[in-house]
Amino acid sequence: MKEFTSTLAGILVLVFAILPGIPGERLYRTFVGFDWREDQWQKTLRLLTFSLFGLALYASIAPLLHAPFPTYLSPMLLEQAVKNEVLFRRTLLALLGHFAGSSVAGVIGGIGLRSVARIMSASAYYSAWDHFVRHCAKNHWVVVTLQNGETYSGFIETADISVASSDRDVILREPASYDQKSNEYRALKYQSLFLPGPLLSSIATVYEPTDRRIIPIDEAVFTKGDE
Repeated sequence: MKEFTSTLAGILVLVFAILPGIPGERLYRTFVGFDWREDQWQKTLRLLTFSLFGLALYASIAPLLHAPFPTYLSPMLLEQAVKNEVLFRRTLLALLGHFAGSSVAGVIGGIGLRSVARIMSASAYYSAWDHFVRHCAKNHWVVVTLQNGETYSGFIETADISVASSDRDVILREPASYDQKSNEYRALKYQSLFLPGPLLSSIATVYEPTDRRIIPIDEAVFTKGDE
């Protein structure tokens, strides 16, 4: 029985080493998105990293707040905490502090990565599609061309990101259909239009006056001597 208790305590220590990294991981993903091609070991490693940083943050602040030591880091201390109600409550309090530290680490990591990407004129997202939906299409009209040649315009109400190209479904708000005869987009009677990912051929954002451009609209990009 004693061996079983020790083994269980060891397993709980391993769980507590990874579990607190979950809120940090979730907050980090809100800033940089998800990578659907990522291996499970990479996600596990990142969970462990956020957990360790969260623990370091909590350990550095705990003495100032007179907060309890995270006894779950030691199988022996965790076994004692399970048997003692007061120690058990203090362990739960330390675990909450660990979760909070992980959350802070996730936010710092996400903001830091986006800041570095901005300085380097790169994208903090894992795929061009995620960058397009989250950054380029925000507050812009988009023009969507389907595989059958039909073209629609509208605002992206929602789009599946961090998924394979075949699963990138899009919902257009206030859709309009392109009329080839009049060369105009005509508003449809629908409020929202669902477009399955496999039907999409291309999608572009419409220029807004607030957009920064290097080349003005309709101006020749290259002179004859540069071609």
